[in-house]
Amino acid sequence: MHFRRCPDTVPVGTGIKSRLTDKKPSDGQSFWEDVSMRVTVLTVAVVAAALSVWRPAAAEKLTVTQYGRITATLPWAVALKQGYLKQDGLAIDEILSGGGGGTSLRNMLAGDLPFAEISTTAVVPAAKQGLDLKIIMGLSNHVGELAWAVKPDGPYHSLADLAGQKIAFTAPRSTTEMVVRAAIKRAGMTGKIEALSLGGLGPALTAFAQGAVASAPLNDPAMTREPEKYRILFQAQDVFPHFTWSVGVTTKEFLDKNPGKLRALVQARRKAVEFMYTHRDETLKIYAEMFDMDPALAARILPKYYEWGHWSKGGISPPGLQAIQEGMKEVGEIDGPIDWTKLVDQSLLDPDLRVQL
Repeated sequence: MHFRRCPDTVPVGTGIKSRLTDKKPSDGQSFWEDVSMRVTVLTVAVVAAALSVWRPAAAEKLTVTQYGRITATLPWAVALKQGYLKQDGLAIDEILSGGGGGTSLRNMLAGDLPFAEISTTAVVPAAKQGLDLKIIMGLSNHVGELAWAVKPDGPYHSLADLAGQKIAFTAPRSTTEMVVRAAIKRAGMTGKIEALSLGGLGPALTAFAQGAVASAPLNDPAMTREPEKYRILFQAQDVFPHFTWSVGVTTKEFLDKNPGKLRALVQARRKAVEFMYTHRDETLKIYAEMFDMDPALAARILPKYYEWGHWSKGGISPPGLQAIQEGMKEVGEIDGPIDWTKLVDQSLLDPDLRVQL
């Protein structure tokens, strides 16, 4: 299966605008030639107007943040493999991996299919800045395996033990900053532990290995592949048991004009999640292929995601949204409550998945 990262920007093609004119036929041009020309121009204008609503492509592309890099994106790989993304009017044969929420959002808005899986924390500020976005489904209401590790032979067994020490997170206003600051606050250690932004999981673990920080964020496959190198200090799910961090997003305009196309996407992903829970051996093979991982290691990692109910069928968790709001306040992204009723549209979800927000 082919995965590739989408560029930060995608050029947008220019359109062609046609109109009828009042120009009279030139000398030697017959009346019927002029009528034929006008009919042709009118036909082009009508077809162009129709295509402005939806332009089916031979090779549609879907944008998914961190596709093929984090386990939360697995349902899309299953949907692609099982052919669900080519049913009910869909024609998606490639999934583009955005490097982050902002990049994925730009790619979505520039592409032919304005839908993407994006972090909730990227959608909220974009909507606040005036983009008319709609969350149409929840993709994960669980923060997954994310944890903070310490050296296995070190003296640190709780956050209280880190007084006067440094703890890492990936980037400002990221999920890792939200979790670590909330954890420090709940432990009564605000001002006693220095939290540092180190630019990513890789740099954070490098700093940890070199002793520059006492604790760093950790996830799979490293957590499962080399457990002897780490001791888990705390897990993100201990701080936020429900965390609706990944959502499916589109524009209000596209939702109004193409509800059938979007509902097909919602249904394709739901079918993929249901397939995953009922066909775990086949899902394991897709997972190992997706991550280019040894199947034996994949078999050690994947079962816990089923236990957590990590992949949503599309439903949104109100406690998960509340946790997002708390986290965004903690890092200074927002200073008041989020009106989720304006941002979330559940009209494309099956009735059994809709909730009161």
